Amino acid sequence: MTYTKLLFCLSLWSMLLAGCGITQSKQEVHYYALSLPSPTIGSAPTAQTTASPASLVVQPFTAHQPYNRDRIVYRSSPYQVDFYHYHRWVSKPAAMVTTLTRRALQQSHLFSTVYPTPDAPADMRLGGVIRQCEEIDQAQSWKAVLSIDVWLSRSRNASPFWFETYTATQQASKRNPVAVAEAMSRNLQEILQQLSADLATELATLPIPRAQD
Repeated sequence: MTYTKLLFCLSLWSMLLAGCGITQSKQEVHYYALSLPSPTIGSAPTAQTTASPASLVVQPFTAHQPYNRDRIVYRSSPYQVDFYHYHRWVSKPAAMVTTLTRRALQQSHLFSTVYPTPDAPADMRLGGVIRQCEEIDQAQSWKAVLSIDVWLSRSRNASPFWFETYTATQQASKRNPVAVAEAMSRNLQEILQQLSADLATELATLPIPRAQD
């Protein structure tokens, strides 16, 4: 091979490598968020939903491994866990669930006050941990599964006096991450509706203590 041909081949190879690098660098990361429908404007609380004078703090939720990260978890087998690289949650699922739980309970009128920060003094403290938040891939459809442990305590370091586990599964309308995020949002909506109903039952029979911190 002559020097000219060798130089041409090297130049062509460099161009091909550069082209591959450009293609890879254009791969965008897409972000997804959990979202709940807005409450009905002008809806008034009923006597049942304003019965308790208790105040509440929603503590930051946590998440078990491998759900304590922004990468969306998916499974195509019960024995294998995978993570999307270019499809991620806009923030960690525990942070989104905390924010949306606090907002839902503020709108539920179950408590006299739901404080916007976790450090405020309150009669009760609600905490939770995400046990499962993942996409399940099947041959004909994809599903979103969300499971959360939730509890109530009197103060930050007190043992819970009420505990419940909520699990919801929704089928995604399409086999893509956008549809999975929408299905996961419906899971959270279902869980929060059941949580509100259970808290209303609990509060109806519970004496309200003084705030302890």
